[in-house]
Amino acid sequence: MILLASMDVCTAAQPDPVKIRLGYGVAVEEPVWLVIAKPALAVHQGHEYSLQPSRFSGADKRMQAFAAGALDVSTVSANAAIFAAAEGLDFKIIGSLSRESARGFATQFMVRADSPIRTAADLKGKTIGINGFSGSGNLWVDAYLKNHGMSQDDVTLVPEDFAAQGDALRSGKIDAGMFPQPFAALMQKQGGARVLFSSKDAVPQEEELMLIVARTDFLKAHPDAVKAFMADVVSATTYYAQHMQQARQDILDAKLVRVAPDVYLHMTDYYRDPTCRPDLAELEMMQDEQVKAGFQQKRADLKTRVDDEYLPAPGKS
Repeated sequence: MILLASMDVCTAAQPDPVKIRLGYGVAVEEPVWLVIAKPALAVHQGHEYSLQPSRFSGADKRMQAFAAGALDVSTVSANAAIFAAAEGLDFKIIGSLSRESARGFATQFMVRADSPIRTAADLKGKTIGINGFSGSGNLWVDAYLKNHGMSQDDVTLVPEDFAAQGDALRSGKIDAGMFPQPFAALMQKQGGARVLFSSKDAVPQEEELMLIVARTDFLKAHPDAVKAFMADVVSATTYYAQHMQQARQDILDAKLVRVAPDVYLHMTDYYRDPTCRPDLAELEMMQDEQVKAGFQQKRADLKTRVDDEYLPAPGKS
């Protein structure tokens, strides 16, 4: 009886896992989706932390929720993170999920197959779909136009969720649209569209694409939980690289991506750093581009924003 009572006390004394309110989106976030879709990969989940995931179809709304304190950790485009840092939002960049790189897929801007738009000059007076103002798409359009002697004043930018841009393009609501994976692969499968330019035509240098950020107060309060979560993200990244088709099937089975299997399972992927470490030099180059484009009136000290101490040492997870 004494032994049983002692066991009951020990069991009762174990703290509940730290709840992480996680915001995620609809494109290029496969390692995070796997942590949600395949709990067996996330060996720390349910012990050191538990997830309360929230899906956002639009990047703007996700950042608004993060800024309002409704999320503890979130995926976010790198350019949006830089902009938010310059505006004074208190967070740290703790992981990298994907990059725009010649080593992998680059986000495509498409027009209808029968469109008369064939050059940058043909975009004058036209509408271009992007995923949100001050984000990656906005910057790539700005850089592409400037590379060809034009500016954003020559076009109309229309924020649209990625999932809606295909229909918007086909219906004529927009003249050109922005298509990351898996939406680019879906458009290619459906036909009726062609690529006008890619992110690397706009900014040739390699760029961070999707990052993981966390609120500074949450990091200070729960460092071990965040480290456990990031260890699971790194493990999921390794699994995704080594078992890509099965990993994608796991994501489809969890209904985190609603794209036909024959499209999603075989699409070209973005480059992903296997350690999930953010590249400070790339982020600083990207900030230079944002300042040059006039997106930022002041600079963020990115050295104080990038923090990889929550990631496992290379080779460990």
